[in-house]
Amino acid sequence: MDLEPCEQLDKLRNRDAEALNNWVHRHYDDIYRLLRHLTRHAETAEDLAQQTFFKAIQSLSSYRGEASHRTWLSRIAFREYIAWRRKRRLFYPLEHLGPKEDSGYRSVEDGEVLLAALHTLPSALREAFLLYEVQQMSIEEIADLTASPVGTVKSRLHHARTRLQTMLGSTYQEIRYECR
Repeated sequence: MDLEPCEQLDKLRNRDAEALNNWVHRHYDDIYRLLRHLTRHAETAEDLAQQTFFKAIQSLSSYRGEASHRTWLSRIAFREYIAWRRKRRLFYPLEHLGPKEDSGYRSVEDGEVLLAALHTLPSALREAFLLYEVQQMSIEEIADLTASPVGTVKSRLHHARTRLQTMLGSTYQEIRYECR
């Protein structure tokens, strides 16, 4: 469905079922991935993604089109994540119950090592890193999304990378470039 942006927005605002379905399918994976990395829980990410799209559909009438749909949805998803984080209960993972040693698990283990290290960082550093490295958002988009100055975002990225480098050593470089 290749429509002009104004025509597409009109169809979305008029609750055209096909347009809404296509729009959700086009953006769901990015939003889910962002929330999955932020929460580390598939079920929570699914719930928050659904809430994100529900709120987005309810807010389409106020969408001004100044940001891309992806950025606008990411902003809503990030707000949902922050609200979830404020009211969530403590979670204690049973990390000692990992998979048995197998060469096929190497990339999964590397990803888990990086995620575990990421989740030891303060939330502001982790969020900046995930938005930049995983979601591949620009520094300006991250600044807008988190309501932070551009310099603060750059500083958070620098500190996140430095801490990850210290925690993971040379493994960090290998894992980081596999994530992109």
